[in-house]
Amino acid sequence: MLRIKATCAIIRNVKAYKFKIKPNKKFVAKCESTLKVCRELYNAALQERRDAYRITGKSVNYHHQRAQLPEIKQEREDVAALYSQVAQDILRRVSRTYDAFFQRCLKGQKPGFPRFKAKDRFDSFCYPQSGFRLEGDKLHLSKIGSCRIRLSRKIEGAIKTCTIKKQADGWFVIFAVEDNLSRWFPKTGEMVGVDLNVSNFATLSTGEVIDNPRYLKESELELKIAQRKVSKKKKGGKNRKKAVHRLARKHLKVANQRRDFFHKLSLQLIREFDTTVFEDLNIKGLLKNHHLAKSISDVGWGTFINIHKGKAEEAGRVVKKVPPHFTTQECSRCGNRVKLSLAIREYRCMECGLVLARDHNAAINIMVRAEPLARVNTVTQ
Repeated sequence: MLRIKATCAIIRNVKAYKFKIKPNKKFVAKCESTLKVCRELYNAALQERRDAYRITGKSVNYHHQRAQLPEIKQEREDVAALYSQVAQDILRRVSRTYDAFFQRCLKGQKPGFPRFKAKDRFDSFCYPQSGFRLEGDKLHLSKIGSCRIRLSRKIEGAIKTCTIKKQADGWFVIFAVEDNLSRWFPKTGEMVGVDLNVSNFATLSTGEVIDNPRYLKESELELKIAQRKVSKKKKGGKNRKKAVHRLARKHLKVANQRRDFFHKLSLQLIREFDTTVFEDLNIKGLLKNHHLAKSISDVGWGTFINIHKGKAEEAGRVVKKVPPHFTTQECSRCGNRVKLSLAIREYRCMECGLVLARDHNAAINIMVRAEPLARVNTVTQ
């Protein structure tokens, strides 16, 4: 996630660099052991907070739990084997989870009480300040060891944190890097409205249509076969674990394909337009439509918008959101409203005679809601 901190005339960007690790068996065993202990520490800290509030009615905070670490290390050799800041970061993670829970309660959202982490739901640990060192393509981790990493691109800036993450296709290191480099693109003076949909991924107010790659649908048969193989294996057996791993790799491939598409499309929009306008969609509400839920999940609108916002901030571009109501029903020329079913893909205005593709009309309305003057000369009959 991109964050921009401005102080005086210096702009510092914090961005993540992700590289694959080339570990040996000893390094992997150390990382697996560290993950296990971190997960146990996380669950124990969560249990203490729950018990303290249930029994005494008082909350336990991060500082109270951190003060207990020296005593725990005397009793547990595996906790003592953790690098000190890694253990502290686990307790901070519990604290952030509770903070997010209370924030959701205050906002009236569905709170979702913090849950214990199973083995397959805890896949990373972090060195927040020190304990790691990068020399060329060799990574040194305190209390774990050293390994090579695949430096696919040059790291620009100062490395602030180092996170080790386990995925279905191997181990990765993620560096949070801070720099003050300018990545702004020249101004184009152009604005674009983007209508996101499931038939095509997006339609721009310029009339350009972005095709929907449908990565999930294209891989659906392979995923079904892999899922059947998992179901046929005996629970708890080694063959089932292998089948689960193969299924996870296939799902990860779909996710990686989708994110790669999002990054490339976002960069294209940022280069061509100063301002990008989206509808402020209630994606969770749309997912309740069981006829379209799979298609909506496949296109990943929310992920694309978040990626685009991050890139836009870094490039000095603007992203706006407008209300989505009646964007497909209003005429982009005269404002007359015509009711349309989803099956009708062409917009015909009975007042001014405008004939336009339904999604193109909606994209123009989206742009106009962000800047009313943009209506001028945007529509041709």
